[in-house]
Amino acid sequence: MKKITLVLGLLMIAFVGQAQSLEDYLSKYTKENGKMYLQPFADAFSADFNSGLFHNARIHKMGFQLYVGIVGQVAMIPSSAKTFQAYTESSLYPPEGPYTVPTVFGSTDGRIVDVAASGNLLQYSFPGGFDIDYVPLAMPQITIGSVYGTDFTARYISVDIEDAGKVNVFGWGLRHNIDQYLPFMPLDLALGYYHQSFKVGEYMDAKANVVNLQASYSIPVITVYGGLGYENSKVNVQYTYEGQDNTDPNVSAGDQVKFDMKGANTVRLTLGLTFNLGPVKLHGDYNLAKQNTFAVGLGIGINEK
Repeated sequence: MKKITLVLGLLMIAFVGQAQSLEDYLSKYTKENGKMYLQPFADAFSADFNSGLFHNARIHKMGFQLYVGIVGQVAMIPSSAKTFQAYTESSLYPPEGPYTVPTVFGSTDGRIVDVAASGNLLQYSFPGGFDIDYVPLAMPQITIGSVYGTDFTARYISVDIEDAGKVNVFGWGLRHNIDQYLPFMPLDLALGYYHQSFKVGEYMDAKANVVNLQASYSIPVITVYGGLGYENSKVNVQYTYEGQDNTDPNVSAGDQVKFDMKGANTVRLTLGLTFNLGPVKLHGDYNLAKQNTFAVGLGIGINEK
């Protein structure tokens, strides 16, 4: 698996450095095969971007609080997300299949199948993937508060990648202290909303949202935290079809192919630990959902306890 190092030593999604090749692969498919080829990306995107957003639920009712750090997320890619069932897309013969072929995360080797056309035996080629077992992401993050028990979180990175164009990542969120209304509650509680966006060049634009209930309990050195959230995501894809004659009469070589995808995750359970080493915060959590993720972070926290 190829990787690319970004400014400030941050990791972006592992195959983004080959995004031009990704667009090339996509360009061989029309809408239906293209959606199934790319769907695992939509699932991993939402899982990564909705992870690592908090490391405690403690928000003062009023007063200055600050966290500045680097947060990384990793979405584990299951074997089921590495293949899909595809049909041939040529107008030379009726669609044949289904054939088990690689998704964007699947084998780098495509698949060539023999198909019959007008009494002749022809070969049809399905493109390969990038042989990826996990999708890493990392970026700077800041959380600042508090005004009436509310704080604000932001993430951002923008970088130009050769042969891929500009990659922009931006996220923001608000959360509110709700244990202030429950004076006998032994836990810190907060309700949060977060919005994330990700764009690669001119052909992929994705957005994700999550609402979660956060809880934490602290002793002098360790904070145990968790959350239950509802999330959704949407990926808009647009590319130029570069294949030959196909079974879709509305798509010819040079035409634009457009479609939307939704991420698989809806409900997420987060369980994590923060080590409070003075102002230094080292935290990690595991997120249980249809697409599982692991998040870690290291930063400086002021007045967080």
